[in-house]
Amino acid sequence: MGILVLSQTSAVAAILITLLIILYTSFLVSRNLLRKCIGKKRRGAPEAGGAWPVIGHLHLLRGPEPPYRVFGRMADKYGPIFNIRIGKNPALIVSNWEIAKECLTTHDKVFANRPKTLAMEILGYNFSMFVFSPYGSYWRETRKIATLELLANHRLEKLKHVREYEPALNSFRSPSMVRFCCSIVE
Repeated sequence: MGILVLSQTSAVAAILITLLIILYTSFLVSRNLLRKCIGKKRRGAPEAGGAWPVIGHLHLLRGPEPPYRVFGRMADKYGPIFNIRIGKNPALIVSNWEIAKECLTTHDKVFANRPKTLAMEILGYNFSMFVFSPYGSYWRETRKIATLELLANHRLEKLKHVREYEPALNSFRSPSMVRFCCSIVE
């Protein structure tokens, strides 16, 4: 009698697990189909073809031809605005002055942010350096401080001797000086 009850409960549990798997699978399939239908309605800039998996379109920018000519040929093929991938990051290429003006004036806050990467988070002390921080009130305040304090005329005059001294340091880095220093170290 105990074995019969145990086998019935395991059979019911197996049926419930099978039903849950079927429901979960049908949910995933319907969600993917729904995304494809909705995703087709949302239309963005076309993605340029020829991207490699890890480096994206970087291989197209390497070579004897300057990048502006490569982008010009791509603009002839894909239109005045298109996407490329630089590594894993998407980049929007705009080759029409009217669209560029709209991007930089009307939609400037959308394009002001930088991609958040782990390297920027670590090197920028959790995005606290204004070069790496995302656009917002903190970025505006730190930029204002840097502009008013670091790039003010009186501060540039105080550091003028450093700017004049640094080119003199580069003259010591000649190849003969490097060989001399290396021979001393060896």
